Amino acid sequence: MPPRDLNDSHFRPRCARLLPAAALMLAALALAACAPEKPAPGPARGAPAQQKLPPVVYGQLPPELARYAEAIDRSRLPYIHIDLHQPDKLAPWNSSLGGAAYLPEGQEYPAGPDGVPLTLLAQFNFAEMPALEGYPRRGMLQFYISGSKSKGHFYGASSESAKPYNAERAFLSLARQRWFRVVYHPTVVQDRNKLQPTKVIASDNLPMAGTSALTFEIRTEPVSVQDYRFARILGQPPWELFKQFGARQDAVSENYETFSQKYTIAKLGGYSNPTQTDVRTAQPDGDWLVLFELQGGGVKGGFDSEWGDSGMAVFYIRRKDLARRDFSNVVYSWDNL
Repeated sequence: MPPRDLNDSHFRPRCARLLPAAALMLAALALAACAPEKPAPGPARGAPAQQKLPPVVYGQLPPELARYAEAIDRSRLPYIHIDLHQPDKLAPWNSSLGGAAYLPEGQEYPAGPDGVPLTLLAQFNFAEMPALEGYPRRGMLQFYISGSKSKGHFYGASSESAKPYNAERAFLSLARQRWFRVVYHPTVVQDRNKLQPTKVIASDNLPMAGTSALTFEIRTEPVSVQDYRFARILGQPPWELFKQFGARQDAVSENYETFSQKYTIAKLGGYSNPTQTDVRTAQPDGDWLVLFELQGGGVKGGFDSEWGDSGMAVFYIRRKDLARRDFSNVVYSWDNL
């Protein structure tokens, strides 16, 4: 299936390539380790069918939510929107999705517990990006995941499976950088003679392929339905807030998603848009920020990723760790339908 150019699209794809049956089983097991968000209550027996409402467009608040408009507007956060381009004349120190990794002399290339080198998912040279408050202004931040055949992970993510189940313990287990790695280089060397040559680490067990050069733009967005901060900002979790609209609750919820989300393949900061559950609900009073989020999609002739059916991957970091430029405690999670 050829990659789709979804830069700047206004929707989230809901029909991405399905994982093979065995992979779906492993994905289900991995997702089971995360505490599921409380589902919206189903309609009572004899309840009226859900009503359709006139659709809204991106940026237009559903009229039913007018009394929340001030809180929603105050919730806006800046983020770095990332556009993908064909990788012409990419230098080792340039930002990219996929590709060969930047590696200064004297530093070891990251590998998993099985000794298999990890694959570069993304690298960001902050000097090439607009400034985002709290995030580095310089240096190179890299994200690696494992493409090995080990049963200890899936797409580089592994989580606590001990019994009895503990949601917070399972969440924190997602920060164990065994099958993935987040590496920060405070200084970026732009001299090929002082860099080690690297190559693309390809694997059929990875959800992505190809390489893209990147450009960046600061945007803002209101709180998303999926982000764990929704209840903190609007006083109720989404299933409770939208329940007040009775037969219109699904339509109001969908219209809010259309209002609040402008589809972005990749971004730093802002609100999270997991396909199913925001794993940070295990620490509802925590201060975990979106370090890097990657939705499925790509560009022709460049980077393309498919995390299962409408899947995505995300890396979260605590505000205090980000301020210290300490990337040793980053939570990595991915999910799909």
